[in-house]
Amino acid sequence: MEIIEEHRTPDGLFRFVVERSEDGDLTLGFHGFAWHTHGDILAALSGLPEDAAIRNYVGALLSGRSFIGIARVAGEIRDVWVTNEVDDDKYKPDNETLEFRYWDGRPVA
Repeated sequence: MEIIEEHRTPDGLFRFVVERSEDGDLTLGFHGFAWHTHGDILAALSGLPEDAAIRNYVGALLSGRSFIGIARVAGEIRDVWVTNEVDDDKYKPDNETLEFRYWDGRPVA
């Protein structure tokens, strides 16, 4: 995978990357965590060309139009994702907590 774009949160906690695989597939996600999405999926959902859909998605994250979901188990971060909804997953394990923050670190109310 080749990193073609990288953004770090101001507090340095997360690094959001856009990567291109050898076959040309573009993936977007937080470095070191499982969650990710694909440029072609963003294009299909938005009706935009892939490059424009990626620009829109990254722009929404960096500007606060979308935000970051964080799952912790026993205080340790287990996964991080981009979301537009605060969702208290009723099926999560009892020892898992969810928090939501903007790119700049402000908590989502």
